Amino acid sequence: MGTIKKNEHLMKKILLFIISFTLLSSCSQQKILTLITKTPKIEYQKPTNFDKLNDYQKDAVYLTELIKQTYPRLGTKITTKNYLIESNKLIKKLSKIENDLDFEIEIQKFIALLKDGHSYMGINYVDQDKRKFNVYLYKEKKDWVIWNIDKSKDSLFIGSKIVSINGKKPNEIKNLINKFECGENEFWKLKNFGWKITYPKYLEAIGIIKKGENLKLSIAKNNKTEIIEIEKKEKGTFYNIRIRERKFPFTKKQNNGFYYKVNSKQNFAYLQMNTSLDYVSIKSEISNYTNFITKPIALAYLKKDTKDARNFGLTLQALFNEIKNNNIDNLIIDLRYNTGGDERPGKQLIWYLTDNKNINGFTDYLNISDYFKTQIKTDYKKYNKLYMKKYNKTIPNGEINITKEFLNKPYFYDITKENSPFLLDNTIPKFKGKVYVLIGTNTFSAGQVLATTIADNNLATLVGKPTGNKPTSQTGASGFKLPNTKKIIMISYTFMERPNKEKNSENALYPNVEIYHTYEQIINGDDKQFEYIINEIKK
Repeated sequence: MGTIKKNEHLMKKILLFIISFTLLSSCSQQKILTLITKTPKIEYQKPTNFDKLNDYQKDAVYLTELIKQTYPRLGTKITTKNYLIESNKLIKKLSKIENDLDFEIEIQKFIALLKDGHSYMGINYVDQDKRKFNVYLYKEKKDWVIWNIDKSKDSLFIGSKIVSINGKKPNEIKNLINKFECGENEFWKLKNFGWKITYPKYLEAIGIIKKGENLKLSIAKNNKTEIIEIEKKEKGTFYNIRIRERKFPFTKKQNNGFYYKVNSKQNFAYLQMNTSLDYVSIKSEISNYTNFITKPIALAYLKKDTKDARNFGLTLQALFNEIKNNNIDNLIIDLRYNTGGDERPGKQLIWYLTDNKNINGFTDYLNISDYFKTQIKTDYKKYNKLYMKKYNKTIPNGEINITKEFLNKPYFYDITKENSPFLLDNTIPKFKGKVYVLIGTNTFSAGQVLATTIADNNLATLVGKPTGNKPTSQTGASGFKLPNTKKIIMISYTFMERPNKEKNSENALYPNVEIYHTYEQIINGDDKQFEYIINEIKK
């Protein structure tokens, strides 16, 4: 089935930002982004005391109403009664807020109720904290360990297991993070704590430390417990962590695009797909978001920016030709660094993996709202036109199954249709060997959609860690600006359902073989996930 190209509206924001930055490089990036992001007009009933509210409260009223109207299947995340209770709590709490940071923190906590990695309030802790805690942590499967620390502390602390932070045990810390961060699962929510721990304001926001407190790490080392107190510093010097030479150096992230390697002796081909957005995808959609003046500027910038991701079709053509010429029986696809982009390059890859033309894809649902009509105008006009043609009336507000109504075409349609810019080489035979896919926490959005489509169609064995977002979930992030504070919020406006609907409740795409790397394995240059596959190939 056809699917909505998830990158379009996020790409629109990125393109507008790039163009503005190119033309107005003397301005700060945040000011430019604020300037170009719109405040959508929505119809809603204001409370009787609205004029007496402060700007923070007025923005909260607007936000809670916008989410209520716009967010798809809101009732699956929070009941109507509880949403009203939480909305009123937020508005009341903001009556005592006196600065933007505290406002952003309260908004973040509220949006976190949606449990959605595509809906969030971006908070810039870098500018808030001139003095930081010089320590970084690494997350193993169960434990946090010290990855690096300020040179004023003993280097022997590096690699130590965290027992508690300011008296709070790991489970309590995990719960605090889960309540504050936006995401469908804890794999995504916890992944950034290892570096965010450096920012005091962040630790205060989630409730790990109190204002003015130092960081106190209780660690376990050599069967002993010791407390390290870390003070805030404007500058600090970290130890040089030496990672031993990797056994398979090519599995380290090679670039921001695509990389492949064919090993005829060990009978495998390895593809590292670090993005789902190549220049071909961008070029095919850019006219929707630019005019004749800005289009060449954007294309020139993005062509340079995607130097390692120009044309995925050419990469695939070269890869599968080498596979054919070397009689390779095993293909390893690495999606551990792929945080998303456009779904169509993923379809190109799947096209080479199967003769089946009836691949089961995702089902897309749109929530038609005032927000969608004003913020996503191009899509609204397109779908309204199709609806008018089919039903002779305007598309109504509410949820509509876009896949069933308008996109009910074969899975490969949008890359095989006439005049498609996506290269597919029909002279190369479909791959008939064993396929393995490496996934991890950063396998997100379109990267996760690709991995899930492969998994639900039984095209490969998945190895690694669970993905950072839930396959069946709200998505299609779009940015808007609050009317008074001018703060920017990201919100989902579509809902996607995975091919295997029996697994809709699963909060991540789980691999067939789950393997977590330890701190020691990372330092030793081991890639146990990849090594597992190599050992399977040898059998």
